[in-house]
Amino acid sequence: MNTEFDLVDLGTKKGNAIYEFLSRAGASLSGSLPPLPIRDLVKSKCVGYERKQGEVYRKEVESRGYKFRIANLATEDAIAALPTAKVYLAWHFLEHVPNKDWSDKLVKASLTNASWVAWFRLPSFQQDFQTGEGVLREHGMRFTWTNWRGHPSHWLVEDCTKSILEWSKGKPDREFDLVVKPAGYIKSMNDHRVVPIDTPIDVNEYKPHHGKRPLDVKFKRPIIAEWEVIVRFKDANK
Repeated sequence: MNTEFDLVDLGTKKGNAIYEFLSRAGASLSGSLPPLPIRDLVKSKCVGYERKQGEVYRKEVESRGYKFRIANLATEDAIAALPTAKVYLAWHFLEHVPNKDWSDKLVKASLTNASWVAWFRLPSFQQDFQTGEGVLREHGMRFTWTNWRGHPSHWLVEDCTKSILEWSKGKPDREFDLVVKPAGYIKSMNDHRVVPIDTPIDVNEYKPHHGKRPLDVKFKRPIIAEWEVIVRFKDANK
């Protein structure tokens, strides 16, 4: 696949995901497949997308050598206009669109337009009682981010993998490896991201006035705070 860009970053803000991928994250993509030539990617062929309110990030993104584009990615026209690229990143982005229908469309568009990798990093909205928020809720606690107005789409790992598998039907020429793994943990109730369930909306971190936390609770396993869902196309090196 001939591509317009080397890398597209959805919801780029200051371009930190582009920087992390180019400098470090690419090394974790090899697995059983040949390493990708990450060093061959060119800054000037990397582009970050932001909504209109994100115009404040343009100067910083462009100062790092990346391109910057404004688009409302919760519209059919904007999704249809997304460019092809070797790499697509959507790190902590899919939860910000209006609902799961738009998250689904953006996952599938990323897969369609990527030739090497489509990488989705998700804050955990899992409600299970093993390593999800359910463990916290049993003790009257929750994650900070599960009650933010900026997170209308509580996009789950299973939502993401379902979208990927739906997209792949009828595409035998696009073989890929799918990796799903934790990307970060909460190891105790003392974590600043753990707050009482009735804490007001849009709180970013715990403060004493939010109420007491059961600090004597010991987790059997660390709570997973975020997930990686990575699609690595097998023909990337051809």
